[in-house]
Amino acid sequence: MDHENMSFDQLCELFGYEPRRRPLDPREAAALLGVHPSTMEGYRLRGGGPRFFNPPRTRVVRYAEKDLLQWLAASARTSTSQALSA
Repeated sequence: MDHENMSFDQLCELFGYEPRRRPLDPREAAALLGVHPSTMEGYRLRGGGPRFFNPPRTRVVRYAEKDLLQWLAASARTSTSQALSA
């Protein structure tokens, strides 16, 4: 199944994720993805990472759980020589 067409519940099942059903801060997002929090900052600065939200005139950064799981699912490959689709 195409990851973009998967429901949130299907994505949670795919990754064995118990949803919090609220926006995640960068530390929580990093834990979900299995990366260091500074990696999340790098994604935001360079691009190429999951979509994030930053309300105007704040330093707050939040991630939607579904966006994180979709971004992770987009990295699915069947061999190391296969190019990423996203």
